[in-house]
Amino acid sequence: MFWRDRDQASDARTFLTTQDRALSYAQVFDAGDGLYDGCARGVVALLCDRAPETVIAYTGALRAGLVPLLLDGGAAPAAIARTLQAYRPAFLFSPTGTAPEGFAPHAKIGATGMLFAATQAAETVAHPDLALLIPTSGSTGDPKSVRITARNLQSCTDAICDYLAMTDDRVSVSLLPLHYSYGLSVLHNVMNVRGRIALTELSVLDRGLFGFCEAQGVTDIAGVPFIFDILRRARLPEGLARSLVCVTQAGGRLDPRVTKHFLERFAGTRTRYFTMYGQTEAAPRIAYVPPEAGIDKLGSVGVPISCGRARIDGEGEGELIYSGANVSMGYAQGHGDLARGDDFQGVLRTGDLATIDTDGFITITGRLKRFVKLHGISVNLDHVESVLKSAGIDCLVVGRENRVIVCYRDSEAGEVSAAMSQNFSFHPSTVALQEVDPLPRTAAGKPDYVTALKECGDAR
Repeated sequence: MFWRDRDQASDARTFLTTQDRALSYAQVFDAGDGLYDGCARGVVALLCDRAPETVIAYTGALRAGLVPLLLDGGAAPAAIARTLQAYRPAFLFSPTGTAPEGFAPHAKIGATGMLFAATQAAETVAHPDLALLIPTSGSTGDPKSVRITARNLQSCTDAICDYLAMTDDRVSVSLLPLHYSYGLSVLHNVMNVRGRIALTELSVLDRGLFGFCEAQGVTDIAGVPFIFDILRRARLPEGLARSLVCVTQAGGRLDPRVTKHFLERFAGTRTRYFTMYGQTEAAPRIAYVPPEAGIDKLGSVGVPISCGRARIDGEGEGELIYSGANVSMGYAQGHGDLARGDDFQGVLRTGDLATIDTDGFITITGRLKRFVKLHGISVNLDHVESVLKSAGIDCLVVGRENRVIVCYRDSEAGEVSAAMSQNFSFHPSTVALQEVDPLPRTAAGKPDYVTALKECGDAR
């Protein structure tokens, strides 16, 4: 597995760099081993940021046989509390050195990082194959998580590194959160080939980002549609333009016109541009578009990765069914589900409507489940609605790409806004509120989400 020791030469290579720090694989592994020394197998909740200590805590947990539960360290406290209550982890890592009630300091790492031990941990029995838990719905506090095995991670990472032609001289940059399966996959790819990742909290909106990337010799950039909307208007420094080898896009549909822009922009250069598609349940990759097919297959999400295959449930258009070694074991709602075996048995019903052409290229045409992507992060609309109703808001929650829309009645806009802010950490630009009275219902009295979206879809 890519998180295990290899030979002395490869583990002496530089793994993590920041603006003023550099750590080798051996240093990261030794620090992680020390952090969990003597810790029995159990769940460790990681409040993630993009600092070296978070990577140390994550890789150390994998190496020690603990089960990392990845959480957004910047999420609303109420959202974090809901997930902690569901899983009752034995340990919690905080990059800031602070933790909720019920945890006591156990071991320090770096200037502020701290591993805490639960004062009253649940007696959780985890399945021997369980290696990782990733929540399905971003930062909302929905406890539903994907149960991932070591085999899932290694098979998917091998396949990705193969089609991206990853080598040990590649340098990635942490534009994506590590609690997000796509951002985590970038880290895995680097580890698999013993490359380097440049860690920064800078975003694509920060002026200093490209200068940082140029100084770090970044060769690989991975982004979600929001990032590419910004990159489209950006002029890359000459040094960065020369060093770039690979640019990848996933995390939601990108306007084919923008995809075409980047394919043409990088044509005739050493930079290869990949459109990709995946889900956390596939650890997390399902398909990719080879750059040479990008223009001809514009709008497609590509062909299945080498460790899997895809089919359509039906004729012509239907639900996309993916099978492969990277398909996870299934879901968990809390600590009581962690002993479960493999529910999926290598077959993932993606919930996406799709077509597959005669060349095997997949095109996503719609969505069956009530999920939307906010700048690449999946959000469960049913969970958001449930939380708001628990707060006394009579509402229906609908959404579209990069927008959660709350249709409400019998409340003030300020009350709804306050409930959203208290429970979720969505950027204000991704949330719209619309007063609707009465709330749309079907003839059977059930929520009419189709009508709600039509009535509130233009809400600001």
